[in-house]
Amino acid sequence: MPQNLLVVVGAGVLPDRLMSAACHDLARALDALLVQEGCGQPPHPLLQTLTEMSSSASEPFTLLQISGDAAVDESGYGSWLDALAAWRCSVLMLAEPRSDGRFAGIVRASVALAHELNLSLVGLAQMGGTWSPELRRTDGLPWCGCLQGPDDDPAGLVSCLRLRWQATARAAVAGQV
Repeated sequence: MPQNLLVVVGAGVLPDRLMSAACHDLARALDALLVQEGCGQPPHPLLQTLTEMSSSASEPFTLLQISGDAAVDESGYGSWLDALAAWRCSVLMLAEPRSDGRFAGIVRASVALAHELNLSLVGLAQMGGTWSPELRRTDGLPWCGCLQGPDDDPAGLVSCLRLRWQATARAAVAGQV
């Protein structure tokens, strides 16, 4: 499991402009190098390069943004989600709320697919809209916080990510993931 790499994917297809802005904010909050890639590119060569880089403690923390639908094999070399599971990369999913503040079924389906693939999903982040912790708790999904909305809290999101990331890393070392 690469220790200095966090991959950000959308729960379904998200607008590139919004996802890019959210990833820039998150990279700044994490003091990370941002690498952006589209789902049309083969995943394994880039993941191999980034995994080799992240194995060195002297390398900077890297945030890899995957644009497009990471569950679809756009490149002919397998989907990004399959590759991320195979490489045991930590993943954060971004989800955009509907106009009524709720989330489309693709968000729940994306989390279910992540579990099916045994993906190292550290959580979900709401992208835009009004953040309602009470409603998010009733979703039963692994929410971490909100980006690009009026309740944007990168520090809270980063704190949640770091805690979950450490728990995921400990479980991987113990052979539980």
